Amino acid sequence: MRKLLLTLLFLCSIPTGESVARETWGAALFDTQRHDFGSVVLGAHAEFRFELTNTQNSDIRLLNLRSSCTCITATLSDSSLKPGEKGAVIAQLNTSGQHLRNRSSVLTVQLEAVINGVRRVDTVQLFVSGYIRPDVILTPGGVEFGAVAEGTAAERTLLMEYSGHPGWALMSIQRSLPFIYAKAEEVRREQGNISYKITVILEEDAPTGYVRDVLRFTTNETQLGKAEPVEIVLPVQGVVRASIQAKPSPMLVGILSPGETVTKNIIVQNETSFRITNVSAADNRFRFAFAEQASTLQLISVSFSAREIPPGQEQNISEVIRIATNDPQQQIVTVNAFVRVVSP
Repeated sequence: MRKLLLTLLFLCSIPTGESVARETWGAALFDTQRHDFGSVVLGAHAEFRFELTNTQNSDIRLLNLRSSCTCITATLSDSSLKPGEKGAVIAQLNTSGQHLRNRSSVLTVQLEAVINGVRRVDTVQLFVSGYIRPDVILTPGGVEFGAVAEGTAAERTLLMEYSGHPGWALMSIQRSLPFIYAKAEEVRREQGNISYKITVILEEDAPTGYVRDVLRFTTNETQLGKAEPVEIVLPVQGVVRASIQAKPSPMLVGILSPGETVTKNIIVQNETSFRITNVSAADNRFRFAFAEQASTLQLISVSFSAREIPPGQEQNISEVIRIATNDPQQQIVTVNAFVRVVSP
């Protein structure tokens, strides 16, 4: 009898497939669940985006977000995500001086989705850590390029100040992106007070999109018991904008029934006046309408007509919409469009 009871208890303790899915579907949306800022100086802008993608067939709502430590603040890029959309939990390390040395926090995210017709709520934990140096100050607090036009170089200058050992020095700078260049010039050395002018350049060949890099300054310091020199990290961010932008991109046309037609709009913008010369897609179920006049703002009407499919089936359509313009800098703009056809 005792053996039978133990067997039953063991079987009851094994989670069912449904409970495992309920516990893990949220974590599967994130690219990573851990980030270490490394050694960060006082005043530095230290930010990391925990990216997530809605891979479910329904909208996902982000219900709640909290941090276990005031050394890390966290915000949501979006409160809800449609299927295929991307979002982020944005974590920022508080380097104002309120918190020093080793810091860590657990970010708890609560998400909701309808899975197989049933409302599911999942909780995901994101782990953040970093070391805030009390002896190095950075002014301003980070490298923020903001919005930079494609094909244009940008430059930012910062001051790094150290107070401590008189022989302290920066030895080298490492970067991961080839279009980011940085140099350090010593401008002061007086009785252990040392200053460097840091120049960071975003070169003109940078591709369009978000720019996120981390510059690693190698010092002549060593940590007790470690052979590697101490590094100081400096986050770099910005965005290189194409001369012509189309929104929304990607575009969710909608969830349609067979025979249904839906119409959505694409807004195309440029800093200078331009004309749209043609709009096309390989799938002939897409139809387009646009004005021929030149303007800095253009509106494209996109219509999609769903064809008949067998009852009980569904069809997912992914299409690239090509927008041709007379702008010599960017003659083609593309938008990824997604449609779902569901037959009752």
